[in-house]
Amino acid sequence: MEIAAFQQRLFEAGRELGCVKMEIYYEQTRSTSVRVSKGDIDAYTIKESGGVSFRAEYNGKMGNAYSERIEEDVIDFLVQEAKSNAEATESSELDQLFAGSASYSAVKTYDAALKSTPPQQFIDAAMDMERIALEFDERITLVRSSSVIVTESDVLIANTEGLNCRASYSTVAGSVSVVATQLGMTTTGDWYDFSMERFEDIDFAAVARRAAHEAVSKLGADTVVSDNYPVIFRHDAASTLLGAYTSIFSADAVDKGFSGLKDKIGEQIAGSNITIVDDPLMNSVPGACSFDAEGHAAMRTEIIKDGKLLTYMHNLKTARKFGAASTGHASKRGYRSKIGIAPHNMYVVPGSASLDDLIAGTEKGLLIVQLQGLHAGTNAISGEFSLSCIGFLIEAGTIVRSVNQITVSGNLFDLLKQIEEVANDLWFTGSCNVPSLKVKGLTISGA
Repeated sequence: MEIAAFQQRLFEAGRELGCVKMEIYYEQTRSTSVRVSKGDIDAYTIKESGGVSFRAEYNGKMGNAYSERIEEDVIDFLVQEAKSNAEATESSELDQLFAGSASYSAVKTYDAALKSTPPQQFIDAAMDMERIALEFDERITLVRSSSVIVTESDVLIANTEGLNCRASYSTVAGSVSVVATQLGMTTTGDWYDFSMERFEDIDFAAVARRAAHEAVSKLGADTVVSDNYPVIFRHDAASTLLGAYTSIFSADAVDKGFSGLKDKIGEQIAGSNITIVDDPLMNSVPGACSFDAEGHAAMRTEIIKDGKLLTYMHNLKTARKFGAASTGHASKRGYRSKIGIAPHNMYVVPGSASLDDLIAGTEKGLLIVQLQGLHAGTNAISGEFSLSCIGFLIEAGTIVRSVNQITVSGNLFDLLKQIEEVANDLWFTGSCNVPSLKVKGLTISGA
């Protein structure tokens, strides 16, 4: 059943049962993927998932119901379930339904051409990546996976108060994971690329070569003497590190005491070379959107400007509590989940130096390219972190060898004030994006 017709029929049934305010949240994701191994198709998968959540006010209380199916025979179930849950709830707090923003920006998030990509094109690209990775270096002994996936998704949020937001999203991604072996040592390398518009935008050969290079470059790794070192976080490692801490900017986390930024608005919490922006209005980035999970208009938000904390990320609930305006950061992890707060397309504004410039300007230090153990090794309240990592030793401005069996420790809030240089290699790959960063000094535990 088409979702617009389903929504209309659902609201009609709700009114007939006595529901006075209603809202529907719908999402559906479809993906087609191929994975090859040893020159053969290992898996070809077509997957569809999603569903709808329905909330309705009945006798002054709000009830919720959910369904994976979007069919006529589900409508009565949703209405009855929401009514029953409203009657059973003991909470006196009534969810407020949002009537919609005055206007919404146009953002490019979907290209219909991706849907019609011939399956053979998926297969050929995955096969080529596997072959190219194996041919890159004789030390590449195995391609663990070579995959291509095209994903489409639809989201609709509508209610009886006037809100009606709908958007479609599309993306294609190619990824390779390889194993390199030399003198009994085994290393791995992974890389990927994506496009939200055209299959042809991805250089699959470059993805394969980069994955192979990542694995081979780590061979011969050894630890280093424990000490305090200048550290460069390569853009992917820097994004991983800050990405583990994005909750510190959530007004909900601040309110509940789960963020170390409580009462810090207007204070200098980072160096003057650090500006952090969340901009979902950029075209062709993973977090692009015109509205958030509550239907509030998405907007460009400066969170840190020249080191000064300007705002927290707000949804409608925290905005009311803080006496502020929503920043359009309401989020849902799925149609069944509760409203939370999360960034769309957060990034650190890049500088002018290249990663090579940062390395060349380091007399002795470490380049970190991979961080491990982020769930257990980070603390959003204190800012402390202690993470296993992989990287390279720098001496006299040159990479001399790979490094493993080390741990980097520090405090994020101190780190933000000790960033000496911000590189120009910003790459938008997710909800948190950071160019390479050079930090004055961090504790490295090794030999």
